[in-house]
This record gives sequence, structure tokens and C-alpha cells, in this order.
Amino acid sequence: MRDIALVATDVDGTLTRAGKLDPAVLSAISELVSAGVRVVPVSGRPAGEVLGICRYLPGVERGLAENGLLEIVPDKAPRWLESPTDRARLEAIGARLNAELGAGLRRTGDAFCRIGDVAYEREGRGVEELNRLKQAVTEMGAFLVWSSVHVHIAEAIPDKGVAVLQLARELDVDPRRVATIGDAPNDAGLFVAGRFGLTVGTADVPPQRSSFSALPRFVTAERESAGFLELARAILRRP
Repeated sequence: MRDIALVATDVDGTLTRAGKLDPAVLSAISELVSAGVRVVPVSGRPAGEVLGICRYLPGVERGLAENGLLEIVPDKAPRWLESPTDRARLEAIGARLNAELGAGLRRTGDAFCRIGDVAYEREGRGVEELNRLKQAVTEMGAFLVWSSVHVHIAEAIPDKGVAVLQLARELDVDPRRVATIGDAPNDAGLFVAGRFGLTVGTADVPPQRSSFSALPRFVTAERESAGFLELARAILRRP
């Protein structure tokens, strides 16, 4: 814990509690930054929303949006970290799921501020249904992954971890000094063994472990933002 220089954290279900930012999380982020630990939100949320998060979270200077497709820095243009997506093709796949499988997918309300990602409201869909849709999307030549709130159709398997590794190199931060934390299958790239010094899942991870392509080394005792606070307190207790 004493070596951690950067915390890469998911947002929904990790910094939030019941869908809202937890005030205690704001204080913890401020304390981490004051202690010299960078905090980088890594979200499936759109570029426009992550811009707002970065602008208003205390001490946060940048974030990664749309599952790592883009780097967001306030007052700068969004920067692609992956190849630009063919949104029309991905949207056509979503339309096929609705027409051929009766998926009932509904575009996210924040679609207007997404640059490359194609996302739909999860609306309570369980893992069995999501895996059914995932298999169909794979057969159509794309990939489907989900968070606690959204379902994403992507050109390649979304990997937040690759984006964090690139950012760490550019910031001259040793990946062994990076801690990652998340709660849902779209966070699996943050958990790949050998990438980062500390990988943590909230207590929401174990019940859905079969949906993860990689699992964290550690799991918090509590769910949602309470799990993030466990990690923050452990880092801040360092000698």
C-alpha cells in the first residue's frame, strides 16, 4: 500500500452508492490527492459525462471514458486511445438484436455525449440474458460487455486496463504502483494478472465471477462506494 501512486477507479457501482456519488468518496479522493496519490476515473460513461466528473471531483485532472476509448482532460479536446469506432455498424447490430431476438434494447439517455461507444440501458437484465445477447453479438462479429448500469456493443473487447497502462507510461508511473478497483465485467481489464501492483474488486464481484474474463487479487468486504472507501483508507493508513 505504501507504494501506490495512482488509483484507477471505475465510477458506477464503485464511486457511487445507489446510483449517486457518495459524499464520503469525495472526501477520500481529496485526501488521496493531498497525500500525493493520483485518482483517475475509468468509466463506461460517455466522454461528455466523464468531462464533468473530471472537472468537479476534487484534485482529479483526467479520466478515461467509454471503457478506455478516450482520455478526457478538462479544457482539452478528447483524445482517442483506441481506433475510432464504426458506430453505424455497431448500432446496426443493436437493431438486429431487437428485431431478431426481441432484446428490447434502448439507447442510453447519455448517447448524445458519446463519441465512439454504443451503449444501451441495462434495465435490470440478468447475467443469463446478457450472456445470450453476448453470444449473438459475437456471432455478428462484435463484442458485448456490461456494467452495473449499461450494456455496450464494441468493435473489440473493451479493456480499461490497456488504457490505464498507456496513461501510466505517459505519466511516468510504474504500473506496480497502480491500484485498480471496479465492480462489473467491463472492469475485467483492470484485473488482468501482472499488469498492476494491486487489483481490487468490490464485494459485487464474487456473485458474478463467471462473467469476468479476469478477476481481482483482492475483494473488499463491502459493496459499491463502501468498497472504494475501504481501499482509500488502507492506502491512507500507509506509514
